[in-house]
Amino acid sequence: MSGIEGTVRSAASLNRKGIDLTDVGKYTEAIAAFASALEAGGRLPGILFNRAEAERLSGDFESARKDLDEALALAPTEPDYLHALGLLAYDMDNFAAADALYNQVIALKADHSQAWNDKGIIRFRKGEYAAARSCFEKAVAADPELKEGWFNLADTYDELGMKEARAEALRKLSALGARAGDEGSGE
Repeated sequence: MSGIEGTVRSAASLNRKGIDLTDVGKYTEAIAAFASALEAGGRLPGILFNRAEAERLSGDFESARKDLDEALALAPTEPDYLHALGLLAYDMDNFAAADALYNQVIALKADHSQAWNDKGIIRFRKGEYAAARSCFEKAVAADPELKEGWFNLADTYDELGMKEARAEALRKLSALGARAGDEGSGE
């Protein structure tokens, strides 16, 4: 194995470790793993993105913003990086900025289910239930297995007094939960 291959494998291994640590809520350890991955592999946008997620979840919004800005400078049309900036804006209670970023994501990738779902959450919080419904319906159309989307859609149908549609959304959500349990995912 050449030195470059070893460096790439080391960075990839450290990045994977950081993702696993983030998944179990060990954000400080995850951030350290991502820092080591960046040292080993250079300023790769994917690793910056992953570290930003751990930083955001840990509440370090300033560091998350810096890493996302750098990742976007390296990959300016990556919808997931823009979506992460939207999540960050949302976490900072800047809903207008979050909404604008979700719109940019959707302009790049019209079937980005998470952007549609998160846009719907903003509409729901504002009491704009018809607009929220439209967003959540687009989210689950883009990803029929998006549990959060079905849950949000059921809540929205409830607010709109659409009992049969709510029941159907809950059936779909329940079926996804049963399928996930059957596969042993633990959800």
